Amino acid sequence: MRRLMLIPVLTAIACGCVSGPAWKRQVFAFSWPADTSPTNSIRIVTALSRVSISPVFESRSFTYRTGDNAYEQDPYAGFIIPPDRALAESIRAFLRAGGAFGSVLEPGSLLTPTLILEISINELYGDFRNPSQPVGTMGLHVIGYEVQDGLPRRVVLDKFYSHETPLARKTPSALMAAWDADLRGIIDEINSDFAKTGANWR
Repeated sequence: MRRLMLIPVLTAIACGCVSGPAWKRQVFAFSWPADTSPTNSIRIVTALSRVSISPVFESRSFTYRTGDNAYEQDPYAGFIIPPDRALAESIRAFLRAGGAFGSVLEPGSLLTPTLILEISINELYGDFRNPSQPVGTMGLHVIGYEVQDGLPRRVVLDKFYSHETPLARKTPSALMAAWDADLRGIIDEINSDFAKTGANWR
């Protein structure tokens, strides 16, 4: 029993989650762009219809990769809401601010989209396999397709995006900052790819 109880303690110490004698759970959320005003373009109306996450990373607790097939979850650091929901909110805001996807709808909108995006989160962890060079890792599979008369039509985007950002420190807040940088990098790539391949899809 003593050996089992040491596991979360060691995890917390290794990842820098302990900041004082009284351990306290920390919760985090993804950042939003400074300007979230909707674009004036009405040519494209985009809906983010589905954001799903691999069961490996769906826990609110931060996940750390410690070996090729070894993962640990931090009992003292995690997301304030489930990570798929947290990412969906932030992705909508960044897509709206970027302008490439026109008007980006909120869930429950009565407007009819002309473009649907589906996103699968396949990677979301702190990579500690190299203890001296920890990185925050994020991987998203994005599918975008045209909608006509309520039915899916031509696929205009289908790509896996992966990004890694070094941690400034070995702490949960530094990992969250790395994930924020990952997301911004991925969104920039998505906007660029759509501008090249899908901007003239209508």
